[in-house]
Amino acid sequence: MNRAYYGWLAGSTLSVLGDAALFFALGWAATGIGPRVAALVLTGFTLPRAVLLLLGGVLGDRIGPRRLLLICSAIVGICCLLLALVVGVRGVSVSVLLATSITVGTVDAFALPAAGVLPRLFVPDDQLPRAMALRTSAAQVITLAGGPLSGILVATVGLVGALTLDGVTFAVQFLVLLTLRPPYDVPPQSDRPSVVRAALDGLRVAIADPVLRMILGVVGLVAAFVLPVTSLCVPLLARAHGWAAGQAGFVVAGNVCGGLLVAVLVARFGTFARAGTAGGIGCLVAAAGISGLALAPTVPLAVSATLLQGLGVGLFTSHLAPVFVRSTPKSHLTRLQSLLSLVQTVPLLASTNLLATLDVRHALAVSAVATALAGLMLLRL
Repeated sequence: MNRAYYGWLAGSTLSVLGDAALFFALGWAATGIGPRVAALVLTGFTLPRAVLLLLGGVLGDRIGPRRLLLICSAIVGICCLLLALVVGVRGVSVSVLLATSITVGTVDAFALPAAGVLPRLFVPDDQLPRAMALRTSAAQVITLAGGPLSGILVATVGLVGALTLDGVTFAVQFLVLLTLRPPYDVPPQSDRPSVVRAALDGLRVAIADPVLRMILGVVGLVAAFVLPVTSLCVPLLARAHGWAAGQAGFVVAGNVCGGLLVAVLVARFGTFARAGTAGGIGCLVAAAGISGLALAPTVPLAVSATLLQGLGVGLFTSHLAPVFVRSTPKSHLTRLQSLLSLVQTVPLLASTNLLATLDVRHALAVSAVATALAGLMLLRL
């Protein structure tokens, strides 16, 4: 892998630290007000992302993924710093939490598809699985540190500190990306159909390809019931047990540590030949971890459960994500990535609000069953 990829990886990974701190701070502040407020704040993040993702995919293919990511990095950095100022003056309230989540979710709708295809612009296809695993492992290392750091940050400077950190890290990412030129960069499209026609064309490509169609369906199910485990269920479980914010951060870190271990192994040795089978086993392992979390009475046992969950999710994503990117035509890179993000977002709108109405242990049980179902679907293929 070339030096340009490592340079982009460094800038991209740093922004993960800011994101980890911000999302933890948002979830902790919202659950302190109430579970329904937490669900509302998470919905404020996912709803604009769901509405605008296809537009983000079309725009990425139209002007180029790197150019779009530059614009998004600048916007999110400025917005986070401005919101930090607002929180410092007005304090934490439902309206401020909702405004923050909506802002980040809106920018993410444009940034996620572009960021998802950046590794393919830096490395040839035969190096893609290891390059993506290296990116995942680097992000997991930062997220692992971000769990305890987020707890400390919330306890000391609160949401203002998390917003400031996120803004600074995105400013650094912007500067790094500005200086780099990917060797396999995609030029802007000369043919520019309407947004609707371009988005429908991306949907047509995804439906026509059996591999892309299968991955989109399974990823949607897994995302709907795995993502709320750390964003919603862990803070609620921590408050039910009387655990402190720092302890909840360590529980989240267990999930990251499990994913990190898998990503490092894949980056070093590559993936298994049968990606579908490996992904199915990963879902079953993750379901076992989520079940254990529902029954965990202490922080060490909860960390062990989320560690097992992270191992399973890491096995699932490290095998299916490269297959999806490699199977995507270069003319539809960000449009297909926007669809991949969309199927992780739209079901999440319903599942997050559904799980928020349940007792936290029942919510974790439902998540475990759904994740196991996704694993069985992959194993039957």
